[in-house]
Amino acid sequence: MKKMFKAAAFILVVMLVLTGCASNSGSTSSEGDTSDQEVTYPTKAIELIVPAGAGGDTDMNARLFGKYLEKELGQPVVVVNVGGSGGTVGTRRVKDAKADGHTVLFFHPEILVPYVAGMVDYHIDAFEIAGIGVVDNTTVLATHKDSPYNSLSELVEDAKKNPGKIDFGMQTGGYPHIVGLAVEDAAGIELNMTDVGGNADKTVALMAGRTDFINTQYGLTKDYFESGDFKQLGLLSKERNPLMPDIPTALEQGFDIVMDKFFFFGMPKGTSEDIVNKFSAAMEKVTQNPDYQKEAENIFVTPTYMNPKEATNYIMEYHDRFMKFQEQMKGN
Repeated sequence: MKKMFKAAAFILVVMLVLTGCASNSGSTSSEGDTSDQEVTYPTKAIELIVPAGAGGDTDMNARLFGKYLEKELGQPVVVVNVGGSGGTVGTRRVKDAKADGHTVLFFHPEILVPYVAGMVDYHIDAFEIAGIGVVDNTTVLATHKDSPYNSLSELVEDAKKNPGKIDFGMQTGGYPHIVGLAVEDAAGIELNMTDVGGNADKTVALMAGRTDFINTQYGLTKDYFESGDFKQLGLLSKERNPLMPDIPTALEQGFDIVMDKFFFFGMPKGTSEDIVNKFSAAMEKVTQNPDYQKEAENIFVTPTYMNPKEATNYIMEYHDRFMKFQEQMKGN
């Protein structure tokens, strides 16, 4: 009888132990497996940091895209302009922010320039790239109405006869600086790089004839082209833009200069992959939204979605091209 009680007790203990193990195992699995659980994000307003002043193309694109992101993410997207030092004040603010997905960078290829120029010790890999949402393939070389040049070919011909005499208006250490160096390199000419300031200042300088030519986004200076105050010299894209089909590319004129301007979203390093992917998915939906597509067309930009991996690779292609000009950039 005693043996029967002992056996029954033993079986009961074993069953209790096994039941406890199964319970703990199930609990651990539930806590650790988030594959079927949607991340809770965002939980508050998102600050969209734009490392440029209000009124430019970066600001304009950020506000337009942000308006549609709000609808996808269910939280306000607040554009915060943080200009200064070639965009480094704004990029550093995002880099040093809490990695919770509520501080997001919206910028373009200029993010690469300070590193190439030796101005900062951090690079694009200091951010988690959520993707590219917009490509502006309307970068145009423009001159003023009294200029003798009607094409890039004519300007290059004159520049070869007069090295260093033709002024290219740009901002030292900025994206336009790289554009000017790319023109020099592709055409085999020497320009006089003239620092005239940012986008608004460049436009004023060209209008006043204080510089010979600049690069600009067509949407920013469309009215000047239509009024005849500015003349286009060439489009810096692989092919003509269907939104402005009459403008020939630099490639058509024999110069290998392609400087499309993309806009990407980035988050602080260490932001969880779940958050990055959720934000990126919202980006993709925005680019597919017919209402957004129409508004984008009105400002001559092209909704173009690239996921985090595609976008990172695309940005690094630009990095490799820009590094070609590292010595010239560091010399300024």
